Amino acid sequence: LGIFLGSLVGLMVGLSTSIFPVMRAISGPFLTFLSIVPPLTILPILFIALGVGETSKIALIFLGTVFVISRDLQLYIAHLPGEQITKALSLGARPASIPVRILLPQVMPRLLDTTRLTLGAAWLFLIAAEMISATDGLGYRIGLVRRYLAMDVIIPYVLWITFLGFVMDWFLRISVKSFFPWYETQR
Repeated sequence: LGIFLGSLVGLMVGLSTSIFPVMRAISGPFLTFLSIVPPLTILPILFIALGVGETSKIALIFLGTVFVISRDLQLYIAHLPGEQITKALSLGARPASIPVRILLPQVMPRLLDTTRLTLGAAWLFLIAAEMISATDGLGYRIGLVRRYLAMDVIIPYVLWITFLGFVMDWFLRISVKSFFPWYETQR
């Protein structure tokens, strides 16, 4: 849920800061600053504000991914040829349709790629949050048996986490190839 919300909000912020120069001027440095803040440092604040339940873990993953995704999409859109927008407007496109008809189809494969790249960080945030304060989950179990150096228990958990991450990455990679075959050839 945290990575999904981070991708969705990141898409909206990345698009809006790229389209509107005023938003880019105001939010550009702020977005850069927020994307550099290590999310694990705000984990205690999230635990205090949201409790030690699932909400704080979702918020941590969201905060750890949304600014990176927003910034990446903003930079990607800035490098798209501006002539496309000029041509669309010259051919009679309404300015309000430019984000949906011109930019969004080009940004979606990049969004999936960026989400793929932030999956590793999202897993790190989840495991760290579960190790610190949880009563269940893979991170909690690893933290529990770590005290006893029970490698026979830790290694299967690490393999399970790796497998889940691989499946998520594979699904996103296949989605890009299936829905946006032109994106792979463009790179």
